[in-house]
Amino acid sequence: MRGRRLCLPDRAVARYAVGALVLSSGVVGCRDSADLADQRSDTIVVAYPAATSDPWRFESAKHLIFLSMANWDENWELEGRLARAWEHSPDHREWTYHLRTDVRWQDGVPVTAHDVEFTLRLLTHPDVLAWPLDFIERITALDDSTLTIRFTGDRSFFDVSEVFYPRHLLAHLDPAAIHEWEFWRRPVGNGPYRFVREVKGTSAEFEASPDYFGAKPAVERVVLKFLSDEAGVTDLLAGASDVASYTNPAYAPTLARNPDLRPYHWVYVGVARAIYWQHRLPPFDEPQVRRALTLALDRRELLRALSLPEDLPLVDAMYTPRQFRSGQLPDPLPHDPDAAKKLLEESGWRDTDGNGIVDRRGEEFRFLTLVPDYPGWEEMAVVAQSHLRRVGVDMQIQLLEAPTVISRVQAGDFEAAFAPIRHEPESIRALFGEGSWTGYSDAEVLTLLDRAMVTANPDSIDAIYGRLIEIFRRDLPVTFLHPVVRTFMAHRRIRGLSEPFRADPVRFMEDLWIEEGP
Repeated sequence: MRGRRLCLPDRAVARYAVGALVLSSGVVGCRDSADLADQRSDTIVVAYPAATSDPWRFESAKHLIFLSMANWDENWELEGRLARAWEHSPDHREWTYHLRTDVRWQDGVPVTAHDVEFTLRLLTHPDVLAWPLDFIERITALDDSTLTIRFTGDRSFFDVSEVFYPRHLLAHLDPAAIHEWEFWRRPVGNGPYRFVREVKGTSAEFEASPDYFGAKPAVERVVLKFLSDEAGVTDLLAGASDVASYTNPAYAPTLARNPDLRPYHWVYVGVARAIYWQHRLPPFDEPQVRRALTLALDRRELLRALSLPEDLPLVDAMYTPRQFRSGQLPDPLPHDPDAAKKLLEESGWRDTDGNGIVDRRGEEFRFLTLVPDYPGWEEMAVVAQSHLRRVGVDMQIQLLEAPTVISRVQAGDFEAAFAPIRHEPESIRALFGEGSWTGYSDAEVLTLLDRAMVTANPDSIDAIYGRLIEIFRRDLPVTFLHPVVRTFMAHRRIRGLSEPFRADPVRFMEDLWIEEGP
């Protein structure tokens, strides 16, 4: 085994306690949140992550102003927005969209299929590349309300999070200067809200659009306050915001004590947290050992340590969004330390000197795990460390900046590492194909992934992933921990949110309403 690092459980506990203390002290002397709520009975104030200077171009805020083709309802079924209907070819690669004819830009110009075509060409322009150049094979606006798109590879129906922009205002602009366009300073949209004003780097205000084709939103006014996670949570506890999102579990205890607040958890279906094992190094090259390590982990306790819902779906492989939505995923391996100990013993790992650490041929089972310094990762690693210690395995923790962890994983320079894992076939192939970062390779896996990358039919993709799940449950090339989750905390007067598909209040603002009372 390679070099050792001392684990950091005391530091992790201290950080957790300090975070809660900061939040508690941040609300001392603040005004009563109910008083402030009464002053904005038709307004929702959102503590919004300060990640970009033009937030309505990115993430969920763009849905305040611009329409996507469709959106998800509370059951994760598609419902039309800009598109009123759509159909696809037998191979699911060519889609025809029939647009609504009663949608207008907020300057009065009708929204047409030519706006959609313009936006797709803009996003795939070599100077923009918001989407890969080969994402779309062909786009044809048949008339003002009908559009046909031929996708490539495994692409089938573009991401419903994508919105579209007005051709008549942007077509003459240079795509290479897209980030400097004045349009983003005062955008003209076609969605449920219209832009009112911005205090640069501080906040932005929106109001319900009188020109929206649909029912007028019940929330008349939306204010985004650009704050860090920590500042946003403090602002929420002070009663100055109605909603905040956070990723640091240190905030959870203080938030949970406030009876006026309710958590909503949004699952990122295509991304999970996992422990990567370096198969080029013993004993991680042994499937039986990897299984023992997985059985030793109590993944439900990991969720509790992160203040996440204990009923989150856990699996031992990647899966498709449809498989997640249907709830037809196989049960994960259980937490079974006795079985883990037995597998280790069968592999030759026994505690021969009584020091609590199993050994084999004179070498104790100790290894170094890289852990990114993102909120929650160290806490999770410390809990996992205690689980492995109970079966005689000493996992030592090296906390590093997240980019360093990723670069070392991609270089194969690790024994074990906590890192995200994406479920798309392209990402999986990079991890487990020829010359993979982990050293794991399986001929059938590669064949299946190659098929998935050129298949658009969702039934066929589900079948491919069904077989991948079987192989990964057998080999356990990585240990999946849990899906990535974003937590939103909202004042109880905010109604219309639900888990796990409609937890983002900004994305689904037009479906929310304000209701005072219990």
